[in-house]
Amino acid sequence: MKIIHVITAFGLGGAEKLLLEIVNRQILKNDVHLVYFKGTDLLLPYLDNKICVKKIPLTISTTKELRKYFKNIKPDVIHTHLGHADIIGIWSARNLKTKIFCTMHNIYIQQNVYDNFYFIVYKFLFKIASPHTKVISISKSVEKHVLERLGLPKNRSFLIYNAIPPNIIKENNNPEKRKKANDKITLLFVGRLSKQKSVHTLLKAVKLLKEQGYQKSIRVLIVGDGDLRFSLESLSKELEIEEIVNFEGQTTNVEPYFSASDIFILPSIWEGFGIVILEAFKFKLAVIATDIEGPSELIENNVNGLLITPNDQNELAEKIKLLINNKFLRLHLGEKGFESFNKKYHINNYMEDLDGLYEKN
Repeated sequence: MKIIHVITAFGLGGAEKLLLEIVNRQILKNDVHLVYFKGTDLLLPYLDNKICVKKIPLTISTTKELRKYFKNIKPDVIHTHLGHADIIGIWSARNLKTKIFCTMHNIYIQQNVYDNFYFIVYKFLFKIASPHTKVISISKSVEKHVLERLGLPKNRSFLIYNAIPPNIIKENNNPEKRKKANDKITLLFVGRLSKQKSVHTLLKAVKLLKEQGYQKSIRVLIVGDGDLRFSLESLSKELEIEEIVNFEGQTTNVEPYFSASDIFILPSIWEGFGIVILEAFKFKLAVIATDIEGPSELIENNVNGLLITPNDQNELAEKIKLLINNKFLRLHLGEKGFESFNKKYHINNYMEDLDGLYEKN
């Protein structure tokens, strides 16, 4: 089978990492092409060298160039990922005799002009420009959005939960990182430093913990980069917690941070899924996440993690204290999260479902 994947950028986000795993497995039995438009290409070195990679810069002629590429390759499947790639890819593939799939990785909640634009364009694409496109949702909440708000017919909607590779699980015993931690409880956040992730809530919770005498018991690792990095670093200084909080920046390898940490925190105000939670599950970390669509599908409160109200630094601080003071609970939640990962979120299961969709639809 000849497959073309189209993605906006090939950086370090959850969608990009998932696509990396997909194409590296598909190339074993298929002819696979990857097209991206912009941004960093930090994951390219990890691609199988048999995958054909093409970068088409975002210009006024991008659609024309992509459509020409489609016609030259004549793929059996075109599969798009993320906003720009969905819009440009589906529009460029209109009226071509090929199967078209679009994976919806997030929810456009119409809270600003940007979200409104994507909402309107997606409706147009699915209803008029490409009425045969099949949509893969990464969670029930995303699928609900696709069906109810975008008006997609049920027979064109499919649910495949995100997944990550079933690598050998590393225990939390990285000696160098643990030495650096000086046996403190390490709190970890991994993700973009953007409004969506609400990292300021975590920083304010850490301030509360410091005021209650926990500054010598914890350290915080913020792994990632984004538009809000400068303001978050400034907030850390303003709150006088810079000796506790370390901004580690962006990295292609987050595993050392997971293996050195005790508690993972995702304080987002919205998520389509929250694939980084699966990484935390895989490393047996206790997880605290907001009770929103996406994470609430992964976490059963007080069973394999803890759920909190979005933007509530007081509740977050209390949950962190609970896990600091209760080692048994902390380890128990980590074990239960690991069980959840093993049962539902292996990449092998994802690939079986995706291959089935390609063949049958």
